Amino acid sequence: MKEDYLTEEFIAEMRSRYFRERKWRKIEPFRKSAVLAIDLQKYFLSPESRAFLPSVPRFVPRLVKFYSRVRELNVPIIFTRHYHAGGTMARWWGGDMPKDDLLNDLLDEFKPFAETVIEKSTYDAFYGTELEGMLGKLGVETVVVTGVMTHLCCETTAREAFVRGFNVVFPVDGTLTQNRLFHEATLRNLSHGFAVTPLLSEVLEWLLSG
Repeated sequence: MKEDYLTEEFIAEMRSRYFRERKWRKIEPFRKSAVLAIDLQKYFLSPESRAFLPSVPRFVPRLVKFYSRVRELNVPIIFTRHYHAGGTMARWWGGDMPKDDLLNDLLDEFKPFAETVIEKSTYDAFYGTELEGMLGKLGVETVVVTGVMTHLCCETTAREAFVRGFNVVFPVDGTLTQNRLFHEATLRNLSHGFAVTPLLSEVLEWLLSG
């Protein structure tokens, strides 16, 4: 079920299949943006974890480079940190993600960018958190969704952002999951009804041109 899939060839193919230029043109004027960094925790990104995602070595440097440029542009980056104990999530996955587990800490490479961290306990980064109010105070019009996992917390948060009136950018190379099938399924669905799906490099070009 898990595979190392986030190759340059895969990224180019996904961009070719699912990027919609006419949708991008509708979003381009709305430049007051924030980047959401979803659940970039050791639980998913460290080899010692049972939930390790095989494409991490390809993914992490790409995202660190993106965040470095975003910070230079003074675009806010809002991190989420997931944990749960009991309830639906624990029943579904067969266990807890305790808040005090060291694997639930953010990966060290991302800590320099994590000035703002929101804690959440389900897939949706808006549910039961201060995220929507925080974005409102910042005057954000467009959210750029990055992080893990593509088809779970990232996709759910993207859909919820759209419902709440935000423009949504979901870079094809900005999220990671277990395999190419899950990743592509999300891009297929979101590009149809919820988000535009450029490359991270194209997002930077857009931010720079504002």
